[in-house]
Amino acid sequence: MLSLKLPQLLRVHQVPRVFWEDGIMSGYRRPTSSALDCVLSSFQMTNETVNIWTHFLPTW
Repeated sequence: MLSLKLPQLLRVHQVPRVFWEDGIMSGYRRPTSSALDCVLSSFQMTNETVNIWTHFLPTW
């Protein structure tokens, strides 16, 4: 069976300041994340999860 570990999401103080967004305190991906890590992180609950899925699902 295929078992994929979801990538760890970071807090604002764990990423370089250039990536900081006002009001976003957690849910950051590592700046060196692979494309697979980015796709897998869309299945984790973050402040952007609902936003991603409500925009993605209507395209189907």
